[in-house]
Amino acid sequence: MTWGFAYLLIFLGGFTLSLVTGFARRLLHPTELCDHVVVPSHEHIEGLRFPAADVLASFLTVFGFVSLAVHGVTPLAPAKVMTIGAIAGAIGIFALRSWLFKICDPSEQLNGELNQVRVVREIPAKGYGQVELSLEGAQVKMAARTDQSRPIPVGAIVQILDRSESVVVVKPRTRAE
Repeated sequence: MTWGFAYLLIFLGGFTLSLVTGFARRLLHPTELCDHVVVPSHEHIEGLRFPAADVLASFLTVFGFVSLAVHGVTPLAPAKVMTIGAIAGAIGIFALRSWLFKICDPSEQLNGELNQVRVVREIPAKGYGQVELSLEGAQVKMAARTDQSRPIPVGAIVQILDRSESVVVVKPRTRAE
């Protein structure tokens, strides 16, 4: 068995794993598979510390592809080719995961100009509740709090003032806005 064939098998193994686990589908249709529940970013980063099928699939696929390409166009020794492939695979893991994180975390895209942010769970005075908004065609529910002295009832339209982790700070929208 040649080195080129070994790299091809690694690439095909990673690609097959990404197909079987659904990781390839997430790459092609990332927003369809997001659960649209926003969780704090530190919980996403925590998930990167544990081996998962998508981490292994992305590493093997990128490692195999880059190693096969480098082996095909340069006369480098197998150890150097594998080192380049491993570096590319590690970069590939974090690039793909951060891209998916950004796609699946609508709180990154929030700004104060959203028009239809509706309260779905009453927000008590200086307390926490829940709001729902439409973001890129998906209904997203987020934890919300207010610094207002009065509660905000269910069904009220609110304005997002700020965001901290996965919690938005809101105030009731006035009729003039």
